[in-house]
Amino acid sequence: MTPQALKKLIAAGESQTLEYKESFGDAVIETLVAMANAGGGKILIGVRDNGTVCGIAPNKPNVASWINDIKMKTSPALFPDIEITGIQRNTIAVFSIKDVPIKPASTKGKCFIRRGSSNHLMSIQEIADMYLKTYNLSWDSLIDPNTTPADLSLKKVERFRELLEKQASVTVPEDSFTLLKKFSLLKNDRETTFAASLLFSAKPPINTAIHAVRFKGTTKDESTEDIYIQEDLVAETELLMEFIHRSIRKGVRKVSALKQLTHETVWQYPPDAMRELVVNLVIHRDYKNASPSCLFIFDDRIEMWNPGEMPKGLSMAKLQSGDYEPSARNPLLTRVFKELGLIENLGSGLQKVCRILKGAGLPLPFIESLSSGTRIVIRSAAGYPERNEGVNEGVNEGVNEGVNEGVKSLLELIMKKPGQRVPALAREIGVTPKTLERWLSRLKAENKIIYKGSSKTGGYYVA
Repeated sequence: MTPQALKKLIAAGESQTLEYKESFGDAVIETLVAMANAGGGKILIGVRDNGTVCGIAPNKPNVASWINDIKMKTSPALFPDIEITGIQRNTIAVFSIKDVPIKPASTKGKCFIRRGSSNHLMSIQEIADMYLKTYNLSWDSLIDPNTTPADLSLKKVERFRELLEKQASVTVPEDSFTLLKKFSLLKNDRETTFAASLLFSAKPPINTAIHAVRFKGTTKDESTEDIYIQEDLVAETELLMEFIHRSIRKGVRKVSALKQLTHETVWQYPPDAMRELVVNLVIHRDYKNASPSCLFIFDDRIEMWNPGEMPKGLSMAKLQSGDYEPSARNPLLTRVFKELGLIENLGSGLQKVCRILKGAGLPLPFIESLSSGTRIVIRSAAGYPERNEGVNEGVNEGVNEGVNEGVKSLLELIMKKPGQRVPALAREIGVTPKTLERWLSRLKAENKIIYKGSSKTGGYYVA
């Protein structure tokens, strides 16, 4: 390296790919490891942190000793290029390390990664993810040691076949196990991948649990519905959508008959955007983490939390522009959902969500890394009335109409089947017990029904 090139390098300042050190030591080896795990970089020995040149010790550098020290203290062993050069009558050693093929590299049992101009100790999750990526593997493609093909539900596999046939409009001729092998969900006939366990286990594993809560108001002080969902991943997607549909407001915007015969349905949140977010919650979850995913619905927002941090460097601006590299935490699950028509293209889901929300006059989602996971918040138009007054009016009008129809249906059911209690009535109509109790209170206030009998054996009758 020429003195001019070295001056230019020093003038650029420390960065993700460049660091200054006054002398060689363990701190240099730590930085080499961090850079090797993050794409490579250079270390200038003989330069202070502020960029002033101090040079290395006046005696001749023992390059062979440095290389041996680095080799003995790193795993896999690192072999940087070392160039001795001069500037301002000072001797400078330039260490250059490339991106290593086998990751993560470590020193003294610790793995570091370069972010910005500093080194960061890698978490266990980051170490595991980097290791799997090195060998072109993913966690969902590994063998589940606690599950065998006999633990899979043939009924669920056959349902998978039916959904495939419906999506592709063709007959799938393979038998069940050949079909799963075709999707790399089974290996060597006797080995079950984690993806297969998540999709088809007769008894879904505990790490599929999702905690869904509908809160009353805008705080967590009181809930109207609180459930745990622990099913196969396709069923969870369907159940979460059902939960959202019964938890958010739905209305009708009146449309001139000259334009169309039916009125337009208006949702508090666009169903297509919600479906994309639910699928994202299911397929991009870090299933190595046993913590449940969370879906919390408030009057003014929906919050989702998923184990697993979002890709480093991903921002809302990049999501909107599409200027990012799509990545799948669970590629086997992603492929299955794509074949079933539940997703379109890898990496397009959040872009689509932003586009739909913007078109509906809603604010863009807020996304952040939080507690070893990712949190997404979707705000209702209720908090932004100036953006979507028409939607709010349609929702409010539709809610009132929906409640009136529900109360009317309840009264008809009591007339048809007198003497039933809240649980049975709620199942018949398909609403939560708390919703039904509100409708019952309205009918009682209007003197249209009465309760007869004891609290344990009585039921509702028409007055």
